[in-house]
Amino acid sequence: MGVVNVTPDSFSGDGVLSAARGAGGVGEAVEQALRVEDEGADIIDVGGESSRPPGVYQGAISISTDEEIDRVVPVIEALSGRVSTPISIDTRKAAVAAAAIEVGAVLANDVSMLGDPEMASVISGAGVGVVVSHIRPGGHRGDVVADVLDDLGSAVELLTGAGVDRTSIVADPGIGFAKTAAQSVELMRNISRLRTDLALPLLVGSSRKSFIGSVTGEPLESREFGTAATVALAIQRGVDIVRVHDVKNMASVVRMSDAIVRGRDD
Repeated sequence: MGVVNVTPDSFSGDGVLSAARGAGGVGEAVEQALRVEDEGADIIDVGGESSRPPGVYQGAISISTDEEIDRVVPVIEALSGRVSTPISIDTRKAAVAAAAIEVGAVLANDVSMLGDPEMASVISGAGVGVVVSHIRPGGHRGDVVADVLDDLGSAVELLTGAGVDRTSIVADPGIGFAKTAAQSVELMRNISRLRTDLALPLLVGSSRKSFIGSVTGEPLESREFGTAATVALAIQRGVDIVRVHDVKNMASVVRMSDAIVRGRDD
Protein backbone atom coordinates (compact mmCIF):
# COMPACT_ATOMS: atom_id res chain seq x y z
CA MET A 1 0.00 0.00 0.00
CA GLY A 2 1.59 3.24 -1.20
CA VAL A 3 0.81 6.49 0.62
CA VAL A 4 -0.44 9.64 -1.13
CA ASN A 5 -0.95 12.43 1.40
CA VAL A 6 -3.06 15.32 0.11
CA THR A 7 -2.13 17.33 3.20
CA PRO A 8 0.12 20.20 4.27
CA ASP A 9 1.08 18.60 7.59
CA SER A 10 1.85 14.92 7.12
CA PHE A 11 4.16 13.62 9.85
CA SER A 12 6.33 12.06 7.13
CA GLY A 13 6.86 15.39 5.38
CA ASP A 14 5.51 14.19 2.02
CA GLY A 15 2.13 15.94 1.97
CA VAL A 16 1.56 17.43 -1.47
CA LEU A 17 -0.23 20.50 -0.11
CA SER A 18 2.91 21.67 1.67
CA ALA A 19 3.99 23.30 -1.57
CA ALA A 20 0.70 23.75 -3.39
CA ARG A 21 -3.02 23.97 -2.78
CA GLY A 22 -6.16 23.64 -4.85
CA ALA A 23 -5.76 22.47 -8.44
CA GLY A 24 -1.98 22.48 -8.15
CA GLY A 25 -2.17 20.16 -5.16
CA VAL A 26 -4.52 17.83 -7.06
CA GLY A 27 -2.13 17.62 -10.00
CA GLU A 28 0.82 16.89 -7.75
CA ALA A 29 -1.14 14.23 -5.87
CA VAL A 30 -2.17 12.54 -9.13
CA GLU A 31 1.42 12.50 -10.36
CA GLN A 32 2.56 11.05 -7.04
CA ALA A 33 -0.10 8.34 -7.23
CA LEU A 34 0.91 7.42 -10.79
CA ARG A 35 4.54 7.21 -9.69
CA VAL A 36 3.59 5.07 -6.70
CA GLU A 37 1.79 2.66 -9.01
CA ASP A 38 4.79 2.50 -11.36
CA GLU A 39 7.07 1.80 -8.40
CA GLY A 40 5.12 -1.29 -7.46
CA ALA A 41 2.26 -0.39 -5.12
CA ASP A 42 -0.68 -2.82 -5.12
CA ILE A 43 -2.97 -0.30 -3.39
CA ILE A 44 -2.90 3.52 -3.49
CA ASP A 45 -3.94 5.03 -0.16
CA VAL A 46 -5.18 8.62 -0.54
CA GLY A 47 -5.59 10.69 2.61
CA GLY A 48 -6.62 14.29 3.18
CA GLU A 49 -6.07 14.70 6.93
CA SER A 50 -2.89 14.05 8.85
CA SER A 51 -3.21 11.26 11.41
CA ARG A 52 -0.10 12.37 13.31
CA PRO A 53 -0.75 12.21 17.06
CA PRO A 54 -1.14 15.65 18.71
CA GLY A 55 0.76 14.43 21.75
CA VAL A 56 3.87 13.94 19.62
CA TYR A 57 3.51 16.60 16.92
CA GLN A 58 2.71 20.17 17.88
CA GLY A 59 0.10 21.89 15.76
CA ALA A 60 -1.66 18.69 14.73
CA ILE A 61 -5.30 19.64 14.18
CA SER A 62 -8.40 18.11 12.67
CA ILE A 63 -10.01 19.60 9.59
CA SER A 64 -13.66 19.82 8.64
CA THR A 65 -15.43 17.12 6.67
CA ASP A 66 -15.97 19.51 3.77
CA GLU A 67 -12.31 20.47 3.58
CA GLU A 68 -11.22 16.85 3.67
CA ILE A 69 -13.66 15.97 0.88
CA ASP A 70 -12.40 18.92 -1.16
CA ARG A 71 -8.87 17.58 -0.84
CA VAL A 72 -9.37 13.91 -1.66
CA VAL A 73 -12.35 13.63 -4.00
CA PRO A 74 -10.78 15.52 -6.95
CA VAL A 75 -7.65 13.37 -6.64
CA ILE A 76 -9.54 10.06 -6.58
CA GLU A 77 -11.82 11.26 -9.37
CA ALA A 78 -8.80 12.15 -11.51
CA LEU A 79 -7.15 8.79 -10.81
CA SER A 80 -10.22 6.69 -11.62
CA GLY A 81 -9.68 5.27 -15.06
CA ARG A 82 -6.00 6.26 -15.10
CA VAL A 83 -4.75 3.60 -12.67
CA SER A 84 -5.43 -0.11 -12.54
CA THR A 85 -4.36 -0.22 -8.89
CA PRO A 86 -7.20 -0.20 -6.33
CA ILE A 87 -7.64 3.10 -4.50
CA SER A 88 -8.09 3.32 -0.74
CA ILE A 89 -9.42 6.32 1.18
CA ASP A 90 -7.55 7.01 4.41
CA THR A 91 -10.09 8.76 6.64
CA ARG A 92 -11.73 8.75 10.05
CA LYS A 93 -14.95 10.30 8.74
CA ALA A 94 -17.83 8.28 7.30
CA ALA A 95 -18.97 11.14 5.06
CA VAL A 96 -15.50 11.42 3.54
CA ALA A 97 -15.39 7.68 2.97
CA ALA A 98 -18.80 7.79 1.27
CA ALA A 99 -17.74 10.66 -1.01
CA ALA A 100 -14.50 8.92 -1.94
CA ILE A 101 -16.22 5.60 -2.63
CA GLU A 102 -18.69 7.38 -4.89
CA VAL A 103 -15.85 8.50 -7.18
CA GLY A 104 -13.86 5.28 -7.21
CA ALA A 105 -12.32 4.25 -3.87
CA VAL A 106 -12.83 0.55 -3.14
CA LEU A 107 -11.34 0.37 0.34
CA ALA A 108 -11.75 2.51 3.46
CA ASN A 109 -8.69 2.74 5.71
CA ASP A 110 -10.02 3.91 9.08
CA VAL A 111 -7.29 4.74 11.61
CA SER A 112 -9.87 5.65 14.27
CA MET A 113 -11.17 2.08 14.73
CA LEU A 114 -14.71 3.12 13.73
CA GLY A 115 -14.64 6.30 15.78
CA ASP A 116 -17.36 7.65 13.50
CA PRO A 117 -20.50 5.62 14.35
CA GLU A 118 -21.70 5.88 10.75
CA MET A 119 -18.59 4.28 9.24
CA ALA A 120 -19.80 0.68 9.54
CA SER A 121 -23.06 1.42 7.74
CA VAL A 122 -21.23 3.30 4.95
CA ILE A 123 -18.92 0.32 4.41
CA SER A 124 -21.81 -2.14 4.50
CA GLY A 125 -23.98 -0.10 2.17
CA ALA A 126 -21.22 0.40 -0.39
CA GLY A 127 -20.01 -3.19 -0.25
CA VAL A 128 -16.35 -2.14 -0.17
CA GLY A 129 -13.44 -3.38 1.89
CA VAL A 130 -12.29 -1.84 5.16
CA VAL A 131 -9.08 -1.63 7.13
CA VAL A 132 -9.92 -1.25 10.81
CA SER A 133 -6.92 0.16 12.63
CA HIS A 134 -6.45 -0.08 16.37
CA ILE A 135 -6.30 2.93 18.66
CA ARG A 136 -7.06 3.25 22.36
CA PRO A 137 -6.97 7.01 23.03
CA GLY A 138 -6.20 6.56 26.71
CA GLY A 139 -3.17 4.44 25.96
CA HIS A 140 -2.20 1.09 27.45
CA ARG A 141 -1.17 0.24 30.98
CA GLY A 142 -1.24 -3.54 30.77
CA ASP A 143 -0.73 -6.13 28.04
CA VAL A 144 -0.81 -4.15 24.78
CA VAL A 145 -1.18 -7.29 22.65
CA ALA A 146 -4.21 -8.47 24.63
CA ASP A 147 -5.71 -4.96 24.45
CA VAL A 148 -5.31 -4.83 20.68
CA LEU A 149 -6.84 -8.27 20.23
CA ASP A 150 -9.83 -7.41 22.43
CA ASP A 151 -10.45 -4.01 20.87
CA LEU A 152 -10.08 -5.15 17.26
CA GLY A 153 -12.28 -8.17 17.98
CA SER A 154 -15.02 -5.82 19.18
CA ALA A 155 -14.61 -3.60 16.12
CA VAL A 156 -14.88 -6.59 13.80
CA GLU A 157 -18.07 -7.68 15.56
CA LEU A 158 -19.48 -4.19 15.07
CA LEU A 159 -18.69 -4.34 11.35
CA THR A 160 -20.15 -7.79 10.79
CA GLY A 161 -23.18 -6.83 12.87
CA ALA A 162 -23.73 -3.94 10.47
CA GLY A 163 -23.68 -6.34 7.53
CA VAL A 164 -20.04 -6.10 6.44
CA ASP A 165 -18.79 -9.43 5.13
CA ARG A 166 -15.88 -10.72 7.24
CA THR A 167 -13.93 -11.43 4.06
CA SER A 168 -13.95 -7.67 3.37
CA ILE A 169 -12.17 -6.79 6.64
CA VAL A 170 -8.44 -6.20 7.16
CA ALA A 171 -7.09 -5.63 10.68
CA ASP A 172 -4.30 -3.18 11.56
CA PRO A 173 -2.69 -3.23 15.04
CA GLY A 174 -2.18 0.54 14.88
CA ILE A 175 1.58 0.69 15.33
CA GLY A 176 2.45 4.04 16.89
CA PHE A 177 -1.13 5.13 17.55
CA ALA A 178 -1.51 5.96 21.27
CA LYS A 179 1.31 3.51 21.95
CA THR A 180 4.78 3.95 23.34
CA ALA A 181 7.80 2.90 21.31
CA ALA A 182 8.18 -0.18 23.51
CA GLN A 183 4.53 -1.11 22.96
CA SER A 184 4.89 -0.73 19.19
CA VAL A 185 7.95 -2.98 19.25
CA GLU A 186 6.01 -5.51 21.34
CA LEU A 187 3.21 -5.53 18.78
CA MET A 188 5.69 -6.03 15.94
CA ARG A 189 7.16 -8.95 17.90
CA ASN A 190 3.69 -10.51 18.22
CA ILE A 191 2.41 -10.11 14.67
CA SER A 192 2.06 -13.89 14.27
CA ARG A 193 -0.19 -14.08 17.33
CA LEU A 194 -2.34 -11.20 16.10
CA ARG A 195 -2.67 -12.79 12.67
CA THR A 196 -3.64 -16.17 14.12
CA ASP A 197 -6.00 -14.99 16.85
CA LEU A 198 -7.85 -12.44 14.72
CA ALA A 199 -8.00 -14.84 11.73
CA LEU A 200 -8.04 -11.86 9.37
CA PRO A 201 -5.65 -10.39 6.83
CA LEU A 202 -3.29 -8.02 8.62
CA LEU A 203 -1.95 -4.63 7.59
CA VAL A 204 1.03 -2.97 9.27
CA GLY A 205 1.90 0.69 8.86
CA SER A 206 5.34 1.09 10.42
CA SER A 207 6.88 3.33 7.76
CA ARG A 208 9.09 6.14 9.17
CA LYS A 209 7.35 6.08 12.54
CA SER A 210 8.86 7.43 15.74
CA PHE A 211 9.30 4.01 17.38
CA ILE A 212 11.93 3.29 14.71
CA GLY A 213 13.75 6.48 15.61
CA SER A 214 13.60 5.58 19.28
CA VAL A 215 15.59 2.42 18.50
CA THR A 216 17.97 3.70 15.80
CA GLY A 217 18.33 7.28 17.03
CA GLU A 218 17.67 8.52 13.50
CA PRO A 219 15.49 11.46 12.43
CA LEU A 220 12.41 10.89 10.30
CA GLU A 221 14.17 11.41 6.97
CA SER A 222 16.78 8.75 7.79
CA ARG A 223 14.54 5.85 8.80
CA GLU A 224 14.54 3.95 5.49
CA PHE A 225 16.62 1.01 6.73
CA GLY A 226 14.72 0.82 10.00
CA THR A 227 11.49 0.78 8.02
CA ALA A 228 12.87 -1.94 5.75
CA ALA A 229 13.63 -4.10 8.80
CA THR A 230 10.08 -3.73 10.11
CA VAL A 231 8.62 -4.53 6.67
CA ALA A 232 10.71 -7.67 6.19
CA LEU A 233 10.05 -8.94 9.71
CA ALA A 234 6.32 -8.18 9.46
CA ILE A 235 6.10 -10.28 6.30
CA GLN A 236 8.07 -13.08 7.97
CA ARG A 237 5.48 -13.07 10.75
CA GLY A 238 2.50 -13.25 8.38
CA VAL A 239 1.47 -9.70 7.51
CA ASP A 240 -0.47 -9.41 4.24
CA ILE A 241 -0.21 -5.67 3.51
CA VAL A 242 2.46 -3.13 4.42
CA ARG A 243 1.70 0.57 4.16
CA VAL A 244 4.79 2.52 3.10
CA HIS A 245 5.95 5.93 1.90
CA ASP A 246 9.07 4.85 -0.02
CA VAL A 247 7.36 2.46 -2.42
CA LYS A 248 10.23 1.93 -4.85
CA ASN A 249 12.70 0.59 -2.29
CA MET A 250 10.17 -1.10 -0.03
CA ALA A 251 8.71 -2.98 -3.02
CA SER A 252 12.08 -4.70 -3.38
CA VAL A 253 12.08 -5.56 0.32
CA VAL A 254 8.56 -6.98 -0.03
CA ARG A 255 9.35 -9.06 -3.11
CA MET A 256 12.46 -10.60 -1.57
CA SER A 257 10.79 -11.24 1.78
CA ASP A 258 7.74 -12.72 0.12
CA ALA A 259 9.86 -15.01 -2.06
CA ILE A 260 11.66 -16.40 0.98
CA VAL A 261 8.65 -16.66 3.30
CA ARG A 262 5.89 -17.70 0.91
CA GLY A 263 7.84 -19.04 -2.05
CA ARG A 264 6.45 -16.27 -4.24
CA ASP A 265 8.48 -15.54 -7.36
CA ASP A 266 5.85 -13.68 -9.41
